[in-house]
Amino acid sequence: MNESTYAVRRAPLRPRAVCAGLVGLAGLLSLGACSGSEPTMSDLPAGVASARPSISAEEADFVLAAEKLGADVTGDSVNDDIETGTTTCWALKNGGVDLAQIAVDDSGKPLPDTGEALRTKQLMAAGVQTFCPDYDDQVSQLKLP
Repeated sequence: MNESTYAVRRAPLRPRAVCAGLVGLAGLLSLGACSGSEPTMSDLPAGVASARPSISAEEADFVLAAEKLGADVTGDSVNDDIETGTTTCWALKNGGVDLAQIAVDDSGKPLPDTGEALRTKQLMAAGVQTFCPDYDDQVSQLKLP
C-alpha cells in the first residue's frame, strides 16, 4: 500500500464507521474511568448535542479539543469529524504509518495550513489527543500554525 492510501479524507471510508462505533462503545463503557470533569451537553457547540444525542464523553472531549485547536464542529459536521479523528487513530495503530504520512493530499504532499486542509489537520490532532494519546508525540508532525 502506498502512503496516500491512509490519507484522511472528508468522505467516509468503510473502516471509519466500524472504528467510530468501537471507539464510541469503548467511550460509553469507560465513562466511570474518566479523570477530571466530564463535559456536559451544554459545553458542546450549538447543534452538536441535537445532531448526536448519544455522544459519549470521549467523543465530546474530541469535539472540545477540536474547537480548542480552531476547528469548528457543527451539528452537520460532527459525525464526519469524529470519524476523521477515529480513522486517524486507526491508521496510526494498524497501518504502520506515522501522522506525517497520513496528513497528506492525494498527490502525497503535506496538507497545507489553509481551508479544509488545515481543518483536517486540526481534527487529526484532536483525534490523536483524545482517542489515541499514546501517539501524542506525533502531533508536532502536523506543523499546525
